[in-house]
Amino acid sequence: MKRFLFAALALLLFGAFLVEAIRTYPGYLLIAIGGGIDKRIELNLWVAIIALMLGVLALFVVLWLARSLLRAVGGSVSRIRFGRQRVARRRLTNGLVEFMEGNWARARRQLLKSAPRSEAPLINYLAAARSAFELGYRDEANELLARAEASGEDTRLAVALSQARMQLLDKHYEQCIASLERAKQVEPKHPALLQLLKQAYYRLGDWNSLRELLPQLEKHANMREEELQQLELEVYQHLLTDAADRRDKTKLRELWQSLSGRWQRNMELRGLYARLLHQVGEDVEAEKHLRWLLNREWQPELARLYGCLTGADASTQLTVADGWLKEYGENADLLTCIGRLCLRNELWGKARQYFEKSLLLRSEPATSAELARLLYALGETDEAAERYKEGLMQAVSDLPSLPLPSEERALLGSTTKFDNHNPA
Repeated sequence: MKRFLFAALALLLFGAFLVEAIRTYPGYLLIAIGGGIDKRIELNLWVAIIALMLGVLALFVVLWLARSLLRAVGGSVSRIRFGRQRVARRRLTNGLVEFMEGNWARARRQLLKSAPRSEAPLINYLAAARSAFELGYRDEANELLARAEASGEDTRLAVALSQARMQLLDKHYEQCIASLERAKQVEPKHPALLQLLKQAYYRLGDWNSLRELLPQLEKHANMREEELQQLELEVYQHLLTDAADRRDKTKLRELWQSLSGRWQRNMELRGLYARLLHQVGEDVEAEKHLRWLLNREWQPELARLYGCLTGADASTQLTVADGWLKEYGENADLLTCIGRLCLRNELWGKARQYFEKSLLLRSEPATSAELARLLYALGETDEAAERYKEGLMQAVSDLPSLPLPSEERALLGSTTKFDNHNPA
């Protein structure tokens, strides 16, 4: 309010000063054009000044109007030119949101509509191809991948990875590997490529190729240490098992010797190797590995296996097992193991004692059978039969509760059956 009053007062003062100046100094302006008398313009000085000021003001108004008009025309052209691109970007955004939410039909429609005017058509075509794949349109997905590859430069890797993912989901593992091998020519150390190769080899059961891939996975695939170690363990387990299943003793040994010391000291893998050696009939070597393992860590299943091995020296085996009995204490598995080793050393009485001790700690069909056949060989047939019965009932413990005939009914039933078939 104060500013307004000050401005009004200033204008009033300026107006009063101007009127007084015009009255006091009327002035005169003569403008001559050429040399003729008729080509002169005579004006009051103040009129000329006001006319000049109005002319300048009019010029500024005209320039302002022209500039505003040009801006309006330029804005209209920009809206016409870039409006479609904004629509395309909006559709791309909406399509990607639908894609992430799994609305494949909507995503495909939005992405394909925006693709012709998209600033990044590669994204449109790749996401639309995956959406078409999820909808079951395999041919259309392949066509969209071809469009994606033709949409610009440096698209081979992205297209190959997208195609490989679809082939992996379709369980076309050989085709997936072929697509990834082509992609390796562009970027051989790409983490996503290596991860996809790992999955394809794993599901295909190509353990040799997966083993060759392990160093690259360790360096470039960004895998967690625990995940990588578990994968490496599985690869070695399958390779060793495959060699044992083929009864290829040489290959089995070569594979084991090719492993690093860290893996040869792995308890789980070394235990598997010992079992596989027993499977192919290499009990002497298996005994050495089992002794190494059980001297360091008690594993009941390995103790059971140790009692089944035919080592180089049965007496030494028994001595070693007796040492474990002092170290780990009495348990059913170790007692059964020692009982079997007593049989190998022809110590019949001690074997019987160990089997009986084992059965006192835990009823086990295999131990009952071992004791039964020993008793039968010793001539104690009735006791052997009872042990065989116990072992059978232990092995088949889920028989339903059903009525059975008593001894008298069984005899009566036999007599009646005999009488019914008597021709007299």
